Amino acid sequence: MAIDEALAEAVGHGASLPAVRLYGFSPPTLSLGRFQKVKGQYSARKLANDGVTLVRRPTGGHAVLHDEELTYSVALSKESGPLAGGARKRDVYLFIARILLHGLANLGITGTINAAQRGDIHNPDCFGSAGEYEIAGTAGRKLIGSAQMTTRRAILQHGSIPLQNPGQRVFRYLEAAQPLDAHPPSCLNEEAGRSLTFEEVRDAFARAFREDLHALDSDLLPAERENADRILREKYGTDAWNLSC
Repeated sequence: MAIDEALAEAVGHGASLPAVRLYGFSPPTLSLGRFQKVKGQYSARKLANDGVTLVRRPTGGHAVLHDEELTYSVALSKESGPLAGGARKRDVYLFIARILLHGLANLGITGTINAAQRGDIHNPDCFGSAGEYEIAGTAGRKLIGSAQMTTRRAILQHGSIPLQNPGQRVFRYLEAAQPLDAHPPSCLNEEAGRSLTFEEVRDAFARAFREDLHALDSDLLPAERENADRILREKYGTDAWNLSC
């Protein structure tokens, strides 16, 4: 989370080109949306017993259990690059959604872009509802969950791409009542009809971002790493941030 925020800052100030990261979590992690209530809403005991860590994302949305999935992160400038000139939130979602469809196609999977909200927007589980411009599988079941953060100069979008079906596993760690699963999610393995490896999925989406964003592979710049370390110390490594709502 600290690296993603540091990249968004660098991109927004024109110190870096648009940035994409594709990664997994180890150990498994419960991430909460930036404005999601946490007090009395999760079980610290169950997280500790299962070796699951907790972090609050800089982006919005609801809880995601990051396990057996690929996380993507895209940092874009509002002032330069492919979305310069005052792109709206929906424009960003649609722009990235098309790249995500390309990544799915590289895996032989046909995805669709949701035209409207589906499910209860108050469901604390990210995969319990689907937002406009999120990605669904062939039967309309949510396949990729995404959320955004915007600043005056930059846009950061996160997303979770599950290899295994997340079902309602997240409710093991949430104290909220488990809602009826009226809109069950899907996953890459179900859509592909076979077991995919993390590396295979990562590489398929990396090819899509390279081609559609003309992205180049690169390590973090020293200034980006230094800023990420500072943000980790002051923000994501603290209860003051993670347990703030």
